[in-house]
Amino acid sequence: MMFQKYLKTSEKKRIYLHAEEVSNVGLSLIDIFRAIQYLFSDSAIVFLDEINNYQEWYNEIKIIYDKYPKMRFYITGSSSLNIMESKKKLARRAKYIHIPTLTFREYVYLKNDIKLNKFIPGEDILLSAMRYDIYIREKLPNILTVVEEYISTNLPYLFENDYSTLSDLVEKVIYSDIAKVKNIETATLSKFERLIFLLSSSTKTSYEILSKDLGVSKSVVGEMLTLLEKSEIIKKTTPYKKGKTSARKEWKYYFTVPSIRKLYAEKMLIPESDTKGNIKEDIFVSNFPEVFFSDIDFVWKKYLIEIGSKKKGFKQFKDIKTKLKKIIIYMGLDITRKNDVY
Repeated sequence: MMFQKYLKTSEKKRIYLHAEEVSNVGLSLIDIFRAIQYLFSDSAIVFLDEINNYQEWYNEIKIIYDKYPKMRFYITGSSSLNIMESKKKLARRAKYIHIPTLTFREYVYLKNDIKLNKFIPGEDILLSAMRYDIYIREKLPNILTVVEEYISTNLPYLFENDYSTLSDLVEKVIYSDIAKVKNIETATLSKFERLIFLLSSSTKTSYEILSKDLGVSKSVVGEMLTLLEKSEIIKKTTPYKKGKTSARKEWKYYFTVPSIRKLYAEKMLIPESDTKGNIKEDIFVSNFPEVFFSDIDFVWKKYLIEIGSKKKGFKQFKDIKTKLKKIIIYMGLDITRKNDVY
């Protein structure tokens, strides 16, 4: 995305810098921007890549921004935790753009060069689903295969790398991103991966059980979970209660990249059949904002949603009285309705 923007910018104004190279040269950003201003004047447009490789970059960028108000900066970083820390220093100066994991439609476009319309459930959910079913079968005759591929590779990084390399990515987050931003003891850092192992086996969390297993206090467990969430390894969901979230402290956590759950569950020799359901829930939570969990899997907007298989049928909704519309989502193409369940 940065490269596309760079190509559309005037050659006389643009300059690209990689923050790791800046650090290796030993010059400060302030020195470099002074030279940029001399060579390009105040109209320079600077593309600064992987900014998290430069220690406390936001302090210098704040000074540079105020000193050269006519310059424009496009800054990227792969550490969401590091970028979030910068907001304290760059308030009102920077516009932040968050890029989450790929939606299914984005994945299909990047992998297959096929643009899919968004599915919008109307008042008549069954009719909307049937129409979209006809449309999607025409666009993607092998849709079930593509969905399986998406579950394993919903990061562009995984298009060219085996998912087993995700452990390197996780270690980078722990020992580089988290370690740099927070002053955490090495002994505690080593327990983050153990925590990920525990989360890979279930979506439920008990601070007390995690505390005993990791040998740290419940407050430290809470901080560790928060840091993994800010690093976008996991995503928290809160319980649904009369349209509001409950105040209880223990929530459910899902992986933003389902392949991380798959990888760490395999390392623990957990059968694939035991994690399939959780992986499907990972995909759902990562694709939809403001999702709550309930006795039936999820509540999203005006829908009560069960993620599962066709074998579950409609029995899980028996005796549930709610104004929410009831929906079952599973890996299949049958579209049907029984009473008020779709």
